[in-house]
Amino acid sequence: MHEHHITLNPSQRQRLLVTCKHIDKLLGNVEDTLNAAASKSVFPGYIGDIIPQQRKTIEDYIARLRVQLLQVLARQSLGPEEPRISAAHAIHVDLTFIEIAIAELDPHYMRGYGAVSEQGATDLHGVIAELQSTVKELHGYVLHSNAGDGQAGSDDEAEDARRLRNKKSRG
Repeated sequence: MHEHHITLNPSQRQRLLVTCKHIDKLLGNVEDTLNAAASKSVFPGYIGDIIPQQRKTIEDYIARLRVQLLQVLARQSLGPEEPRISAAHAIHVDLTFIEIAIAELDPHYMRGYGAVSEQGATDLHGVIAELQSTVKELHGYVLHSNAGDGQAGSDDEAEDARRLRNKKSRG
């Protein structure tokens, strides 16, 4: 990147970078909404009223806007920041919160909502055991599948993602 293209002062360039990052986050929210509307969630948040043709068109616009964001940044010799958080780590954290939420279904905690019958306690223990079993399996899988790679594996994956993103932004 050549500095002769820079027409904004450092504060203006920072504002441009932050705004582009914000726009990309909002585009991510649109993608999340599309995915949530099409998901088989037990507790859907959206009505699935986007037909496949509309989804494709929306996705195409999102891709176009992202290319434009990269072009805008490049004109000021700016670029997106590199990701800093491992996806595996983020999943690990979410699964830990799920494990805590399940543990808080224990009758001891549920008594705060009223007396728990003996049958209710038995049912809750069954629910907890069932959910914990599956979450622990998933958690073990996530931890095990990344344990051999360690940080170096994460760095290699991040580098591959960077190369792919750079190739896409040039093409």
